[in-house]
Amino acid sequence: MTRKLLLELDLSQAEAVAVAGYCGDSGMKKLFGSCFQSNFRESPNPTRVDIHIDRALMILEVLDQFYTYEDFKAMYADNHPLAKQFRQAAKAVGVHATNYDVGPLTTISSLRHHNIHLRKAQEAQLRANTHIRFPGIRLYQWGVQNALRNGRTLKTAKGMKRYFFSKLDNNTFRRAYAFLPQCTVAEITNDAIVAMEPEILELDGFVLLQVHDSVLLEVPECNLQQAYNIASEAMTQSITIYPFFGEEDTMTIPVEAKWGTHWGELKPWRDT
Repeated sequence: MTRKLLLELDLSQAEAVAVAGYCGDSGMKKLFGSCFQSNFRESPNPTRVDIHIDRALMILEVLDQFYTYEDFKAMYADNHPLAKQFRQAAKAVGVHATNYDVGPLTTISSLRHHNIHLRKAQEAQLRANTHIRFPGIRLYQWGVQNALRNGRTLKTAKGMKRYFFSKLDNNTFRRAYAFLPQCTVAEITNDAIVAMEPEILELDGFVLLQVHDSVLLEVPECNLQQAYNIASEAMTQSITIYPFFGEEDTMTIPVEAKWGTHWGELKPWRDT
C-alpha cells in the first residue's frame, strides 16, 4: 500500500499583507517586498521583512528596550526566550490591534497573556508610534467608515460584497476594518481549492481542510512533489487592490509549505 503524507500550504502573513494593500501605505507595503508590484519600482529585488519581528521591536521600544532588526532576528532563530515571547505577542496582538483599532484595554489585557505588561501611557505611545509610521492605517479606517455611512456595503478586491446591518458604532466599524483583508484571504484560499481539487484527486489525493489562510492535503508519497506544484500554483494569485486612498497596486501573497505524517509535526518544505 502506498504511504500517504500530509501537505500543508499556507499564505505567509496573509492578513497583514492584505491590510497593507488595502491601506495603500507605501511604508507598510515596503515591509513586504515582492508581495507588491510597486516595490519593484525602487529595487529589482525588494527585501521582505518579518512583520511580526518588526512590530515586536515597536513593543520593546515603548518598554525602553532597543534591538536592531538583524540582532533580534538572529535571537529568534536561536530560540532566545525573549525573542520568541515578543514575536508571538506581536503576531497574536501587536499587528492586528492597531490595524483593526482594538481598544487600549483589550490590547493591554491581550499582551498580558504573553506576560508583557504595558501601562496605559505605554500602550498609547505604541499606538501613536504605529500611526505616525503608517498613516495609511487611519486613512483606511476613515475610508471604511465613509463607505458604511454612504451605503453600508464593502466589496473586496476579488468581488465579495458584505452589507452591514448593525448600528454604525465602533464595534461595527472594527468588524468592517477586519472584513476586507480577512475575506480576501479566505477568497484566495477557497478559489485555490476549487482550482486544485480536480488535479489533486487525479493524484489519488484529497483536500482535507481549509483553515482560513491554509489548505491541508493528503497525497500519496510518490505524488508529493507534483501535488505541491499544483497546490502552490493555485494559491499564488495576483490581485489588483484599489485602496480608499493612494494608488492601485498588484498584491501577491507568498505561499509556504510543510509536509509530514502528523499534522502537529510537519516539516518545512524542501523541493524533492
